[in-house]
Amino acid sequence: MSGSRDEGAGPHLSGLEAPLREALERSLADRLAGSPGAALNLDNAFWGAPAPRDLGEALTRLGPTCLNVVARIFERLRDIDPALGLWSQIRYLRNVWCGGSAGFKVVYAEPAAMRERLDGLLAGAGGRRVARDTVLGGIEHQRGALLGALARSWPALLGGGEPLDADTWREVHEPDQEAVHLCVGKIEPRPPELDDIHLDWRSPVVGVDEAARRCRYGLLISVVHWLQARFGLGKPVFPFQRIDEELAALSERRREAAAWAAFAARWRDARWTLAMRGSEGAREALGWLRACEALISAQEEA
Repeated sequence: MSGSRDEGAGPHLSGLEAPLREALERSLADRLAGSPGAALNLDNAFWGAPAPRDLGEALTRLGPTCLNVVARIFERLRDIDPALGLWSQIRYLRNVWCGGSAGFKVVYAEPAAMRERLDGLLAGAGGRRVARDTVLGGIEHQRGALLGALARSWPALLGGGEPLDADTWREVHEPDQEAVHLCVGKIEPRPPELDDIHLDWRSPVVGVDEAARRCRYGLLISVVHWLQARFGLGKPVFPFQRIDEELAALSERRREAAAWAAFAARWRDARWTLAMRGSEGAREALGWLRACEALISAQEEA
């Protein structure tokens, strides 16, 4: 690749792990074919534009930040379940988001089998496991506004019942660190908003109530987590997005372009490969962001 322009995600697709690429290709192909249940697949790639012609074009429209989120979720599910039983239950990926949390809406191959697989991972493998939320722990992932969900859930909260609209599981890993959160709706026909898999940047889980087989939460961590997920407070820096924003601003200041040309060319060669490398790629992109900020500082001091 010459570095003179960004050719998008297409030339880098070999960097995707095979099961991830297959799920993305299936999601796009079935949407383009008009298959039942596929109408919202990879929805970001269809917003305000003609249908993408291939997976490379679809991922280019998603952008490197969203693509990196998808790769990081695949990575975490693979680490929790090396047999890929969880991943194999993802029939389609729908729209991707990134903010106070980050993830994608999903169509499960068999929701009942997904629940069974998740419950079977309570024992864990290699120290990684998942556990069901309590009713309160999963309240944000029920239908409607938060206060309405709380009002409808009072009998379950007081009586030790089950969530009304969706069952949810959290990765039990390291408190206050990034972890995956999986939501499986209980309503048929399935409302699209209930089925999703996302990253919590600061997990509230401190352990498992082994008797109840439910998550245990830290009080302070839970408050911080909720404020971040709900309002984006303290959300992490998204280096792909930040660097691209700086380069976009550069294009409006042509007299400064020469100082950035070498950095911009290197970044355009690297960004898609980094995005597809999941967590490792995100950490490396933070180094690129520091280099970008150093260039800005040097320019301001000149």
